[in-house]
Amino acid sequence: MNEPGMKSLIEKLYLTNRAFITDDYDWCLDYINKEVLPLKIHKYPSGKQIWDSWVIPSKWIVEEAYIESKGSRILDFKDHPLHLISYSSPYKGHISREELLNHLYFCPHSEEAIPFHFRLNYRPWESEWGFCASKKFVDSLDQEKYYVSIKTRFEDGYLKVAEHHLAGQGKETIVLAAHLDHAGMANDDLAGCVVGLHLMKRLANLENRRYSYKLLLAPEILGTAAYLESNEEPSQDFKYAIFLEMLGNDNRLALQKSFTGNTKLDEIAEYVLRTSCNEFKVEEFRESVGNDEIIFESPGYEIPTISIHRYPYAEYHTSLDNPAIISEERLRDSLDYLLKVTDILEKDFTPKRKFKGLISVANPKYDLYIDPGQPALSGANYQIARNLIKFKDGIFRYLDGDYSVFDIAQKFELDFDFVHDYLTKFYEKGLIDIIY
Repeated sequence: MNEPGMKSLIEKLYLTNRAFITDDYDWCLDYINKEVLPLKIHKYPSGKQIWDSWVIPSKWIVEEAYIESKGSRILDFKDHPLHLISYSSPYKGHISREELLNHLYFCPHSEEAIPFHFRLNYRPWESEWGFCASKKFVDSLDQEKYYVSIKTRFEDGYLKVAEHHLAGQGKETIVLAAHLDHAGMANDDLAGCVVGLHLMKRLANLENRRYSYKLLLAPEILGTAAYLESNEEPSQDFKYAIFLEMLGNDNRLALQKSFTGNTKLDEIAEYVLRTSCNEFKVEEFRESVGNDEIIFESPGYEIPTISIHRYPYAEYHTSLDNPAIISEERLRDSLDYLLKVTDILEKDFTPKRKFKGLISVANPKYDLYIDPGQPALSGANYQIARNLIKFKDGIFRYLDGDYSVFDIAQKFELDFDFVHDYLTKFYEKGLIDIIY
């Protein structure tokens, strides 16, 4: 199903200076809140310590930042927010080419890409000024002197985490998380934010939701840490978390498992990949790319968290990560995948029998007989139906309240929906109770 506006929202927001505490970050939150989905905003003041080690930075205000040569401006923050390192200190003056190069960062593997310098977001106790530029630009610097002007200032502000909550029949909550920072980039992670927003819209239309769902849009790592520390009691209801990242580029979906890798969510997420995607990859915890799953899984919280992504891609952490590399089809496929995962989470139940002995399911009052075919009658189809034979003969021993529908489907290598619909008929005939 086409979800209008996913890529268009990315195009609207991407070329902004979304460092941790900036006016542009706040503007993006305000836009989403007014135009896309209502948000509850949690605020954490500059200087606040998280877990006695992380520190909320000041608000960073950029008035101007540029480099001049012979009176001509040759690099300007106005052209791209990645041109200035995040949280750069102010600086003004004429400097030598050698000194300028000590404050210039570039990608050695690309002539055109402007790199993402983000370390000072996390280290407010450090101070540095600098620019990022393409290798082509750096190689072109042939003058002895340059003029640099960086007008930035710092003031107290608030790091903001946005939340949208959908209440379910129970308190157990599935958290969907993405990060809204990363100035001047689109796929990392506006793509994850947009897919999460549309997923919440779809889940809002689901009647009788079993689980509650919570979308969190936050500055990477630090925002999630601040949120968890200040919401310790509500976080006890977080059953699972799913981190959504880099979901719009032209690559296969990948599942990065939780820390233990053996939760029901891990199993369902891998099952959906294998049954609905032609190409996919399954990875261990933080095997390829790392984000806020390390916060959700941190000691004392230990919320099982998987990551869904399309990493790696050549444009990662550069100015080439722009809307041109994103397709509506990839965003939609990511959304459809997540809808299938949440559908199984919602529908799965544990059957517990209310009978003793072996029931004649062919009796008209039940009419539950499965005909898998017979060798003499079915010929070539017999091999295909062997798992059905095992299922119809063994299912009664799996109705003791220890196995969910998903467990049973996996055991017999059958489609989840088939087993779910079949056992739902058992419930309708009064043969089992359903345990959630």
